[in-house]
Amino acid sequence: MTRVALDSNVLLYAELEPESDKGRCAAELVLRAAQDGVIPVQVLGEFLRVVQQRLPEAFEGAIRRAELYRTLFVTPPTTDGVLAAAAESSLKHGLQFWDAVICAAAEAVGATILLTEDLQDGRRLNNLHFLNPFSVQNRRAIDAAIGA
Repeated sequence: MTRVALDSNVLLYAELEPESDKGRCAAELVLRAAQDGVIPVQVLGEFLRVVQQRLPEAFEGAIRRAELYRTLFVTPPTTDGVLAAAAESSLKHGLQFWDAVICAAAEAVGATILLTEDLQDGRRLNNLHFLNPFSVQNRRAIDAAIGA
């Protein structure tokens, strides 16, 4: 199977909108990607920041959820090497710096797909392919990557 990384928007839909179509889809993707999937530490930080900001009463539960994610997923840290690669990608490819950190961390542990709604769907950056997990057109590629 292909190693897949998740962006914070996937975690946020699963946590904050579990009854919506995107929330159900996101929760399913989290379950399917667990074990060999990747959630960069930067993503966990973004997840916690947004939950704390939007739904403060859910923050304690989100902290526990982030701890669970760290046990179920590969969670690459933001190292000096990741920062250097992110700075280069940001400069060379015009990515926002923190998005570039997520990409560099995911690539550092072998992810080849980043499921994100925030970056250009279908774009490739080095060895990383961005796919919008909520786009019906991407369903077949996602199923092939993490199993149906």
